[in-house]
Formats: sequence, C-alpha cells, structure tokens
Amino acid sequence: MISPLEPYGLRIAEPGETLVVGLGNPILGDDGVGWRVVDELDELDHGDASLQQACVGGVSLMELLVGYRHAVIVDAIIDPEGTPGVVWRKSLSEVETRVASHLDSTHDAPLPAAIEAGRAMGVELPSDIEVVGIVIERGDVFGEELSDTIAAAVPVAAAEVVGALRAQSAASPQGEPVHA
Repeated sequence: MISPLEPYGLRIAEPGETLVVGLGNPILGDDGVGWRVVDELDELDHGDASLQQACVGGVSLMELLVGYRHAVIVDAIIDPEGTPGVVWRKSLSEVETRVASHLDSTHDAPLPAAIEAGRAMGVELPSDIEVVGIVIERGDVFGEELSDTIAAAVPVAAAEVVGALRAQSAASPQGEPVHA
C-alpha cells in the first residue's frame, strides 16, 4: 500500500516486511524510471510489500531500509557498455555502485558502505537486498517523460520486481506459498 504526499505525489512506504524503493529524479527524464516502476507496481499484485519512491543514495537510502527484512531497489543504470532498456536483477553485493545512479553518493557513502556502518552500529537492516537495474543512456536531461526505449522497459522491470518478491515470499518461513 502506498500513500501519496501532495503536492509532488511522493510515495512514502507503510511499515512491513519487504520494501521496494524506486530511485531516481522524476524531472530528469530516464533517471526517473525507478519511480515509474513503482507506479506500475501499484497496479500489479505486489503482495504485502511496501512501495516507496526516493531521490536519495548512500546513508539516506540506508535509513529508508531500517526495520525491513527484505528490500528490492529499482534504479537507473548508466553503463557505457550496456544497451539502453536492458533490465537485470542482482543482489546488491553483485552491483558496481559506480554505474548505479543512486546506490552511490558523492556526498556521503556508497550504499554497501552505509549498510556496513549501520550494521556495525546495531541498526536492523534487510538481510536480503536485490537491485533491479534499467540501463539508461543519460540521466541528466530535464523533462518528466521517459524515452520510448526506457518506457518500454518499465513493465519488464516491474515483472522482475514481482519475481523477486515471489522468490522472497517462497523462501521466507513467514511467506505465503507461491502459485504460478
């Protein structure tokens, strides 16, 4: 369940076991793809996962994850060797934070370092964090619309998130059985 925060339509997550965070800046064209995936998930069966949109990285992103057991982060990926519109899913430990737009932060710390510091201080953070990445060409063009290629990747990325949520639910002793 999500709740819009006016006037920007920002979605703030309700407490729960699993959090899906769509990252990006919705006024920087393709960089806002994470937000669009969360919008798409709102129309799909995403179980009891909490949905949130955010424009943060590093320590601020780590703070959003506090108290959740699982997390799926959706972000635009700038990879000069990648093809725009390609969608992939990896564990956070497999992601190069330098290519993920918001998993790194030039103002504080990359997300993996922030999580390590949080855990060292006893903060309850997810044991399972996955990243769904959507390769974009540029994330610095002002505008609220996605390019056609990236817009076509939104339902693909949403399906990857649903797949991750189903896998988490099946693996969780508290999760409901998953039926195809």
